[in-house]
Amino acid sequence: MEGSGMVLLLVPVLLVSQHAAGLQVEVFEGEESVLLPCWVPVNVSRGSTSVWDRDDFRIPTVHVREPDGDYLKDQNQRYAGRTSMMEDALQTGDLSLTLSRPTFTDSGTFTCTVRRLGEDLHSVNVDLQVKEPPSRWPWVLLGLVVLLILLVVPAVVWYCLRKKKLTAVVPPETVEIREGVKSVLLPFKTSRGLPQDVKVEWTRLDPSRGNITIHVFENGRSEHQENIPEGQTKMKADLLSSGDLSLTLRTPQLKDSGDYQCVVSRGGDRLRKTVTLKVKESLMEEVEVADREENVRLPFNTAAHLPQDAKVVWKRTDRTGTVYEFQNGQNQSDGQNPEYLDRTEMNPDALGNRDLTLTLKDPSQRDSGVFICTVYNADGKILGRKVVTLTVKVYKVEKVSVEEGTRSVVLPFRTAPRLLSGNVTVEWRLADVDDMMLYTYDRGQHRPTQDQTYGGHTKMNEDLLTTGDLSLTLSDLRLTQSVYTCSIHNEGEEILQQKVVVLIVRALQVEVVEVTKGEPSVSLPFKIPLPVDEDIKVEWTHPGSRQPEVITFENGEVQVSKWNRIYRRRTKMDGDLLRTGDLSLVLKRPCVADNGLYKCMVYKGQEVQQQKMVTLSVREHMESSFNDRIPSFKRRRTASGSPHEHIPLDSSINQD
Repeated sequence: MEGSGMVLLLVPVLLVSQHAAGLQVEVFEGEESVLLPCWVPVNVSRGSTSVWDRDDFRIPTVHVREPDGDYLKDQNQRYAGRTSMMEDALQTGDLSLTLSRPTFTDSGTFTCTVRRLGEDLHSVNVDLQVKEPPSRWPWVLLGLVVLLILLVVPAVVWYCLRKKKLTAVVPPETVEIREGVKSVLLPFKTSRGLPQDVKVEWTRLDPSRGNITIHVFENGRSEHQENIPEGQTKMKADLLSSGDLSLTLRTPQLKDSGDYQCVVSRGGDRLRKTVTLKVKESLMEEVEVADREENVRLPFNTAAHLPQDAKVVWKRTDRTGTVYEFQNGQNQSDGQNPEYLDRTEMNPDALGNRDLTLTLKDPSQRDSGVFICTVYNADGKILGRKVVTLTVKVYKVEKVSVEEGTRSVVLPFRTAPRLLSGNVTVEWRLADVDDMMLYTYDRGQHRPTQDQTYGGHTKMNEDLLTTGDLSLTLSDLRLTQSVYTCSIHNEGEEILQQKVVVLIVRALQVEVVEVTKGEPSVSLPFKIPLPVDEDIKVEWTHPGSRQPEVITFENGEVQVSKWNRIYRRRTKMDGDLLRTGDLSLVLKRPCVADNGLYKCMVYKGQEVQQQKMVTLSVREHMESSFNDRIPSFKRRRTASGSPHEHIPLDSSINQD
């Protein structure tokens, strides 16, 4: 409070709240531990296995408790030694997880699942938010001491500021990950409420080749760097208000190891932090591919400097001979298994690039197995090794989700055009209703079904042989949950490739939110499951309003039209919704004129992914007298009886 001498002491607390999507737990960074609650009936937990995991990690396992004790073999290393459960958890039904030394990188959704004989009996999500710790008394006292010093030597401080601009250096930090994760966060958190004219610049420090600017935030927005692939880096949209200047680096590789520096500048003053990223080699990796794909890559990148006379040998554990032997820049095919002749290749400069990845063409079911790559020097000494497990599935399975009431949908299927050469037949069937034929393409002829329900409502691309796009469009239909299959046959009726598309029709979400006029704000809730596609567009509208466009999230930013007098400065969304999945709309100073239906649409391209409707009801104060409400009633009657449009008389709409 301005002009007040009072100092507020904040005590670290743990907040647990219940939400529609699960539990939410908040804790301050620096606390000794945090408890993630999970309780189930004893008859569910006894004899079962409890699994805590995070789906946003490549290695999702956080903690596993089996009937005979903890099983931590597959645990993500960032949680090693930091998780524990009650010894009698399965006997009591208290499956809560204790996470020690929580940091802001632990923020995210944890899932507690109870399994027995491969079946999930119970599952609950716990959203953990690790927040920056509040001010403590020692810091307040330190601030008073500093203030006294500044009062004693103001002239010296003023002189220093005149002669030399300030540069503050934040202690450096090191982040270690294993190759193969989807993304890595280079952390940098500073004070909240940064000025609008600050510039934030992330740079990759490379003394040998020169420093490379990889991300710049300036003038309130992120600027794309030409030398960096689109979407490779990302910062939060609300970084000025939150003070979170962390950088997300997507698909980190071994070559991305090194020092990254963030500089925050305003005028001549600078704040600087260096983050060292260490990407370690992954010694084991799993690869999945559908049968008859054009090719599949068995990855192996190494940080070691390899001699030019080194030998790289790819083998399969259940086959004799080699899969591929690389030496002197080419394949040594003398001992190669005949199955892999002319089907495998490596980069000719594999040793120089340190990329020993093997490309396998035309993978089929018989290629499923364990592949081992070993690197030898001229003396036969092993320099490196990696294990890759390849699984070739009989068919692809894809889920397509639409809202109830949607009349059209595309069932996607793309394949390599070379697979369609010759006399092939493509068949789409409705698999869960007597295996009904919906569409056939045979030797250049399109033959859609004449079924009473589907006749005239199915379509395939005319140029499918050249594009490889075998997608089926269902249009102007009452869609129901169904399973569809598409098969490619050769002349001998052999299935060359197959795909299963599961169509899920979701019930339209409708919710009623009530609030009393005079409340500072109201939230229209909408939360979607993680992970969230980065290229989605979220659009909130108020169809009954004079200006129906309320607020939009697109290209990583929340946008409200400056011409929208009704909702400008009165609405907000979570700027970090791609990470949280929280699409809720917050409406400030709700008034009676805000009543009505609000609609949230989630788009990916032109396709609607999800939608929700929320009815807002703003009530008058119950304690207000009848005479107080008469003028408002008369105004509404006058407005409704006039042939002309009137601006609502509630002054709270445009008071900004």
